Amino acid sequence: MSNNITLEDVRALLCGWDDILIITHCNPDADTLGSAFGIKNAYPDKKIRVVCADTIPDRLKFITDGEPTDISAEEYSHIMTVDCAQLHLTGEAGKKYGERIELKIDHHRTGDDYAKYNYVEDTTGSAGEIVYKIVKDRLNRKTADSLYAAISSDTGCFRYSNVSADTHRVAAELIEAGADHSRINAMLFENKPKAEIAATRLALNNLKYYFDGRVALVTFTNAEKEKNGIDDDSLGAVSSLTREIEGVELGIVIKEKTGKDGLYKLSMRSTEAVDCSAVCKLLGGGGHMRASGGSVTADSIEEATELTMNAVREIIG
Repeated sequence: MSNNITLEDVRALLCGWDDILIITHCNPDADTLGSAFGIKNAYPDKKIRVVCADTIPDRLKFITDGEPTDISAEEYSHIMTVDCAQLHLTGEAGKKYGERIELKIDHHRTGDDYAKYNYVEDTTGSAGEIVYKIVKDRLNRKTADSLYAAISSDTGCFRYSNVSADTHRVAAELIEAGADHSRINAMLFENKPKAEIAATRLALNNLKYYFDGRVALVTFTNAEKEKNGIDDDSLGAVSSLTREIEGVELGIVIKEKTGKDGLYKLSMRSTEAVDCSAVCKLLGGGGHMRASGGSVTADSIEEATELTMNAVREIIG
């Protein structure tokens, strides 16, 4: 495995490949989808397919423009990933294609060099910003829309600390290229479905504080989700809720994975006082210093909480 390639090397690889399979991570967000479709839309003359092991949430289908993303039986000469720090995050797609992945493009601090060529900018706020640098000479309206969605999503509509002056310059270039920024931000951050409001209400009911109020936690079991008509996609907006509370340095959401009782997915958001990627790394996950994820297997939500808090204690004391 190699990590010593340049942005020019990545551009040369993509220009030289005629048929490409792009794998996104499980539980897809707008960054992984926008980055993948940003590449696909920048090379309309090539045979490119984007695949995801999980179903695309309704609120993000505007990025795919109705194209299928299920794992294809068709063969492709070149396989790559975007926004996938570790191979296991690609789910069934990684299991099928893992040994053949030639290129990884990512921006996470923690991860594995599982591809033949690995290009990582861990100081960049989103994978979409990296992809912009690769395809900036091939921008069209569809590419601009895809990449703007990726960047806006992973920066919290440009509110997070991972935003730099370059991020705003890239966003401006995408708008000038035709990105419909108003519509995209409305799709990502407004027009919330009723199930998402129900999830927020349940989150507030389940909210608990730990470590003298420095840590806030909300939990969701499959039984609670079923009772309240909530699916996993409806829980996406809850991830940032706990971090927005005064005095909270680390916000945690633990949700039991639908259809897999006993598997609990973790989502963490933090202030500058806590490196939540270090916490998640102890739990087999990772990500950014201010936004990370992981998972635990437990017999109950109480046990999942205990395992999580033990990891938190190791990091924050």
